[in-house]
Amino acid sequence: MRRNLLYILFVFILSCTKAQNPQFSQFYSLPLFLNPAFTGQTYEHRAAADIRDQWPGVATTYKTVAASYDYNIVSASSGIGFMALQDNSGTPSLSTTLAMLSYAYHFKISKFAEIRMGAQIGYGYKSIDMSKLVLNDQLYYNTPSSADPYITNMNNHVGYMDLNTGALLNSATYWLGFSAQHLNKPNTSFSQTEGNNQPVDISLHGGYKFIKNKKGNRLTEYFSPTFNYKHEAKYDQLDIGAYYYKAPLNFGLWYRGLPLKQYAPNYLNADAFSFLLGVDISQDTRIGFSYDLTISRLSVAHSLGAFELTIVYEHAKKNKKTRKVLISCPKF
Repeated sequence: MRRNLLYILFVFILSCTKAQNPQFSQFYSLPLFLNPAFTGQTYEHRAAADIRDQWPGVATTYKTVAASYDYNIVSASSGIGFMALQDNSGTPSLSTTLAMLSYAYHFKISKFAEIRMGAQIGYGYKSIDMSKLVLNDQLYYNTPSSADPYITNMNNHVGYMDLNTGALLNSATYWLGFSAQHLNKPNTSFSQTEGNNQPVDISLHGGYKFIKNKKGNRLTEYFSPTFNYKHEAKYDQLDIGAYYYKAPLNFGLWYRGLPLKQYAPNYLNADAFSFLLGVDISQDTRIGFSYDLTISRLSVAHSLGAFELTIVYEHAKKNKKTRKVLISCPKF
């Protein structure tokens, strides 16, 4: 009976698997992933890359690599960009690859405030290696492969179109953004069963900069409390914390979780504390390293937390570095 229940549970999970959104601690280093309205919010060129290894102590670890590029078209009050991502998780090599084109338009509402609106369209591809799975009937009947027709007839890959949008209220000292991913609710299940569509993922994020010192248009010291709230289907997550920047160093501390909301009795909704250290290695380039200290039931002893490394390169011609561009959000 126990074997049969485990088998039924596996089939149900596999048929309803969604393209879960990857988790990033340094989400401001990948602004196009957070909100397409950030596209072009730089002086001219911006390129970014992120590598994340989540729970390396667990056999079914999650590894994510992402990169983006965007460009500020000042004459058209627009930004254009491109983002690519690959996420690998679990023993069966469950892999998700995503490529997105991004566009944003902005207009001033006052001398030091603007509204930005953006959209993304792209293609996703998800695959799984069935040969790395050992199913219940293989153990029960001692066969080299599963004989269940539901499994043998299931696709090992699926492709889908994806659509995201977002808006941003931005000023010299504060910002408030809203984004919605998977607006078209693509069916990302391997069985392509009706009703197994990816739900819309909503994010509300913002913060404020208390500026301590600056040199011309360049900030040299500030303190910035920020938040990022996410909602998908019945699940919620809140990242809340603060950055302290004193050139060339940036320090950050975050808490991830919603302890006042429980999805099950005696189940504390708390995930991790995130610690960040960022360094400006030049006027154009900065790197960041963060570590997530697991505080959930998984425990740091079993998961070993999560490690994340980012690099961001922003470049503009000298005559364009002095123009007025509202860039309020943190660097990491």
